[in-house]
Amino acid sequence: MYKYKIKNETREFEKYISIISPITNDEYAKVPSLSIKDVDEIYDYAKEQQKLWAELTISQRGAFLIAWADLLVEKKVYLANIMVNEIAKSYKDAETEIVRTSEYIKYTVEQMYRIIGQNTSSENYYGGNKGKIAITKYVPLGVVLAISPFNYPVNLAVTKIAPALIAGNSIVFKPATQGSVIGIEIIKLLEQTGIMPGVVNIVTGSGSEIGDYLSSHELVDFISFTGGSKTGENIASVSKMVPLVLELGGKDAAIILDDADLDFTIKDIVSGAFSYSGQRCTAIKRVLVSTKNKKLVEEMLIEEVKKLTVSNDMMANPNIGPLIDVKSANYVDGIIQEAIKDADLLIGNKRENNLIYPTIITNVKRDSELAIVEPFGPVLPIIEYDNINDAISINNESKYGLQASVYGNNINDLMYIAERLEVGTINFNGKTSRGPDNFPFIGFKNSGMGAQGIEHALKSMMKVQTIVINK
Repeated sequence: MYKYKIKNETREFEKYISIISPITNDEYAKVPSLSIKDVDEIYDYAKEQQKLWAELTISQRGAFLIAWADLLVEKKVYLANIMVNEIAKSYKDAETEIVRTSEYIKYTVEQMYRIIGQNTSSENYYGGNKGKIAITKYVPLGVVLAISPFNYPVNLAVTKIAPALIAGNSIVFKPATQGSVIGIEIIKLLEQTGIMPGVVNIVTGSGSEIGDYLSSHELVDFISFTGGSKTGENIASVSKMVPLVLELGGKDAAIILDDADLDFTIKDIVSGAFSYSGQRCTAIKRVLVSTKNKKLVEEMLIEEVKKLTVSNDMMANPNIGPLIDVKSANYVDGIIQEAIKDADLLIGNKRENNLIYPTIITNVKRDSELAIVEPFGPVLPIIEYDNINDAISINNESKYGLQASVYGNNINDLMYIAERLEVGTINFNGKTSRGPDNFPFIGFKNSGMGAQGIEHALKSMMKVQTIVINK
């Protein structure tokens, strides 16, 4: 049973939530289920301590973060094993996520030194004079609410926490319920650095009980959320005037042009679609292929998917493991069963509890459920297009606009498509992905609002203040 500190006091709680391992479907741990009263205490303390934290220099704040980064790597085996059991991530991928996150922290500290204000003279403006000078600087927002998802519980927590802290904010951190154990553990490591109490605060509990209260609290100054589009829309609704960065769902397409290198393309698409069982907002979630190449692409996809390993043993690093819970497996399975009524199954459609085997379905109509929704599981539809403009149209019909991949060799065709796709990131001859972490990461339409990537994240966590000197 997990405990943690509120106002620097380790507490017992009245209610706890069971964390069920996706691997065994048995209880793995219990975490506190906080009340509204607990949330009030946390926000009050975070607001109070933020003012003291902001008085430290960048190098003083950065020292705690760099020490945290080193501890994450030092404890990577311990942390990776938790992720294996709590969210059914393969051990190899869990360890990779931890190392990547450590590097993210150190780069974030470095990047903060590069973000400086500027001095502006009034004579630089039309009709201006020499009588005014503006000193522009970046200052902290205050208390940042960070809400992370289950699928990358270390990286997508730290990509919110680290920029907020180095910028001088305090944090109220709400991990996904399935992901709370690893969330508690990484905060414990941060506390081991000797960081000021109350600067980082963790909240676990039922989103239905405290979710809206966290997002609408009068003391929250900024919200960074990664998760489902419906939840993101609700946060935007209840938070009112609070600035937001929302990283939401996707329906990322892989558009295969007729001159694509199919040997490379097929391998890349299968990796992009099925890693972590498709439970990624940036997973490839549909393949768009021309009539000319459709049959060959289908045959090659089948052969590549046959090479994937499927297992509940995440220490063996399978390509496909169990989905996060039975409810998610039911949802994905339901989408598959509905799709194959009108389309053609190429491979898959096999289930063992919450383990869904990689599934490819072809001749999917562009207006069918599988072509539209984000299943968040290992199922990939193939949609046929007539010409390049038709492929663009199919992509843009989606309510999502996160990323897309375009495979081909004619740069004119690639640029023509890229300039017309309604997505935040277009990848030429590469699968959709979130990194490198210093690249901008933006979602159009229902895929989010605001920009991430280290520099953008830092600037979003601060406000611009101007001092005008009148000579």
